[in-house]
Amino acid sequence: MSHRRAAGIIVGCVVASSLVIGLLGCLGTLVLLLLPDGPKHAHRYLSQVQVDPAYRQVGQGGQGNCNCNLQYFYVGPSHTDPAQVFSGPTLTLQPTDGSTAVWDRLLEGEGASEASGTCRVVMYRYQRDREPFDSWKLSTGERALVASGRLVVLSLYASCARDHA
Repeated sequence: MSHRRAAGIIVGCVVASSLVIGLLGCLGTLVLLLLPDGPKHAHRYLSQVQVDPAYRQVGQGGQGNCNCNLQYFYVGPSHTDPAQVFSGPTLTLQPTDGSTAVWDRLLEGEGASEASGTCRVVMYRYQRDREPFDSWKLSTGERALVASGRLVVLSLYASCARDHA
């Protein structure tokens, strides 16, 4: 094989590789533009919710397979009536019961704002006989207080209709 032919093959391979890399970059950008960017309406709603100052946010989660829901986790005193911990735009919560894995469902209802649209809202209480997740920002002392029942971990879940569109 001549040096000229070998050089031509090398140049051809470099050009083909550049085209493939460019094409993959364009496809990646297109996918990112087309995918939903998270539950922004749920985030907008939860950011408008007022929280009793005795409670502090210790984490967030949710989104699920649909990337359309969000939940914030809070720790605070267990003696407070859960119905008095959160208030928000048109937030109405009614007592409910049931559990999911390690959570007790306490209150359920909806809220709405101009920025978020209508949202389904559920409040859960973490069962105190379970070990708190490491992702929560709890000190060793707070973990002991949760285990003893003096502190409680609450979750406020929001799923907004506009995030499902």
